[in-house]
Amino acid sequence: MHPDRSSVWASAGVVLVVLLVACRSQDASPLVPSAATGQVAESPASATLAIDKQKHIWEIEHAAFELEQKFGKALSRALQQRDTDEIRGFCRPGFEASLPSSGERVRYDLGYVQEDRLDALDNPPASHDAAEFASYLQTYFSDFDKIEKITCRVLDLHVDNNDPETGYWDVTLYLAGVGKDRQQGFVEFTSEHLLRCYFTDDKAIENGVILDRWLVRSEAHRHSARPLFEEVTEHVGLDQVDVQDNWTAERDKVRQYHTQLAAADFDRDGFHDIALASASGRWRLLRSIGGEKFEEVNDEVGLPAWADEEPRSRSVRDQAYLATWIDIDNDGFPDLLLGDRLYRNHEGLRFEDVTDTSGLVFGYNPRGCVVADYDGDGRLDLYVLYQHPPTANREGTPGWVGDDQTGLENHLWRNAGDGRFANTTNDANAGGGKRQSFAASWFHANDDHYPDLYIANDFGTNVLLINQGNGKFRDGSDEAGVSDYATSMGVATGDLTGDGRPEIYVANMFSKMGRRIIAHVAHEDYPEGIFQQIQGSCAGNRLYVASDGESRYREISEGSGVNTVGWAYAPAMADFDADGQLDIYSTTGFLSFERSKPDG
Repeated sequence: MHPDRSSVWASAGVVLVVLLVACRSQDASPLVPSAATGQVAESPASATLAIDKQKHIWEIEHAAFELEQKFGKALSRALQQRDTDEIRGFCRPGFEASLPSSGERVRYDLGYVQEDRLDALDNPPASHDAAEFASYLQTYFSDFDKIEKITCRVLDLHVDNNDPETGYWDVTLYLAGVGKDRQQGFVEFTSEHLLRCYFTDDKAIENGVILDRWLVRSEAHRHSARPLFEEVTEHVGLDQVDVQDNWTAERDKVRQYHTQLAAADFDRDGFHDIALASASGRWRLLRSIGGEKFEEVNDEVGLPAWADEEPRSRSVRDQAYLATWIDIDNDGFPDLLLGDRLYRNHEGLRFEDVTDTSGLVFGYNPRGCVVADYDGDGRLDLYVLYQHPPTANREGTPGWVGDDQTGLENHLWRNAGDGRFANTTNDANAGGGKRQSFAASWFHANDDHYPDLYIANDFGTNVLLINQGNGKFRDGSDEAGVSDYATSMGVATGDLTGDGRPEIYVANMFSKMGRRIIAHVAHEDYPEGIFQQIQGSCAGNRLYVASDGESRYREISEGSGVNTVGWAYAPAMADFDADGQLDIYSTTGFLSFERSKPDG
């Protein structure tokens, strides 16, 4: 096959470069393709795959791209149109399909969702011809009145004898669909299939007659008579809040991280309100009016609408945009950290700037902060997260993976009472190292009643700080087994299993393409330690459950179905369906430029 490498670059982005050419974080910068040629410019200090293996992976990734773009779209179209003749047309002479029977499905009642699940590999299915195969695929839509979307993706791809010229390929295919039933309830299916295909070039894929065998690996059918959530942004007036909108901004004005918000009932009327801080836009306090509308009340309660009353003198990158509620004086009214200023809440009626007397000082561009009473003295404390120091103070160039050296330590601020805070980072051993911290969560990793802290770091290893109850922390990451992957951009903790011990759910990047590539490389293809690091660049979200022994965990994300989220950020745990059990909400996506084409 002769791949068009420009088309592969268009679909792959940076993930392929990271995996083909992994860099040492201390002394090398990431390798990127030339804008003009698409070729990779090598760095002397990089850990680069052998050229023949790079070429082999290019070939395989090109085949995956062509399968998704040509065969996958043709199959999706045939299913959308319920065209069994076209589906049969994908099958070569002698085609065989291994299809399960409907009696092998197991039904689960998940509250507002009912699910039928089947793992066909547990029971060897019977063999069927092309006509029976085409009819079987149509049963996926037997409950559909309207098909809204069909997804077809290549999860894994291998070629006979590592030689594309043989023409025989083994493919793992993901097939899914969503839509409405005749009563306008919600229906969906997800499935995985093992395919044996034959094609020797792109034209053969385009012609579509490529299937020798098809085996159904697993299926899940879900139905809900009602939605769990309803979009009400416009109804409550939040669509009028003029925050940075990357959908409408000019390309050179698009920002990755720009705005933070936090919710609390600042006036204790029973409805949560929203505080919002922006790197270059307005600061806002949005009061909830009976849970039906939001109105800005900055002037009414004495909060500034801008970081500076005078025109901005700081750049966007220098501007702090923290938004955090913390009751600093235990009066029951949450106080507000907005931007880099601390405001005391006077009984929900007005706010007073107490930054100068609080002792709080914020460094360069803090990423966020989390609140807990870490020392058990009855007063809430602050943990502030940082990533990059100012460029002038940076030591080394950030690497793609395994970078524990070029970031900045976080800060622990102890609430000393009377509205004053003291920086106890060094005394408490709470900095977390020079990593690039993205998020953190206080929780109880053991039973000593002092909150411990999990820190999710981008590009570097994650950190679990165990609170020793004497005002100090120790690094328990290795013994707990919760810092095995990089590229973490969020974390949530909570008791998902109901055993009284909280789980840790970490947001990481997941890439189907990255998983395909990793299947074709191994430890021996890289210098010591590099392969384990690059696994983190497409590891997906990780769920750690408490295991035997204090502060020890085991990882169960793939078996739990919470791994393949995408480019994930900011997960949250809450009981969304009021069944007494915590659920997980996990956001995904990076910088999409069109609403109809999300990148996550």
